[in-house]
Amino acid sequence: MRYGQLYALAIPEPKLIQDTIEFVDISKMEKASTESERVDPAREARLAAKGKSARNANVSFINEKSVLDRWLSVAQSVNKQIGWDLELDAMENLQYGEYNQEQYYDWHVDQHKVPYADGRIRKCSFSVFLNDDYEGGEFDLETGSPKQENRIETFTKLPINQMIFFQSEFWHRVRPVTKGVRKSIVGWVLGPKFK
Repeated sequence: MRYGQLYALAIPEPKLIQDTIEFVDISKMEKASTESERVDPAREARLAAKGKSARNANVSFINEKSVLDRWLSVAQSVNKQIGWDLELDAMENLQYGEYNQEQYYDWHVDQHKVPYADGRIRKCSFSVFLNDDYEGGEFDLETGSPKQENRIETFTKLPINQMIFFQSEFWHRVRPVTKGVRKSIVGWVLGPKFK
């Protein structure tokens, strides 16, 4: 569903970001996985045989309800401001991620192939850029037709604590970091299936 503005940039309240980071437990960081690893292990095995993977990063999840509710409110506000008016009523756990040198996340969409058991789907996604003392790690968002010459928006670095907000069916990626550590908060906003 592509109408109106294709993505939005927004700046959440610094206090919300600070409160969110307080729930990150660096000691519980784990190697990131992808949906395809869970539903299509054969694809991941083929990639591994070629010495590749869809994703190489470290993550930790934040499930504090008071924080998730505040991020849902931010998402609902941005959704309304840009005129999508999607029905958004829940948040998945937030993901704090770190991409060290040579880490990346290849092209993917955030929507799953089937709705959750409660009928909800991922409708919107966002990524908050937490630092700028790294190189590489560009965020690419596919915004146009394959026939368009310039169909990809590239965000080299956004100002610290700025977020990019987009619909979850858009293809996107994080290019390999070449120096330093790229840090971000990623969120997925849920709502009932489209009718």
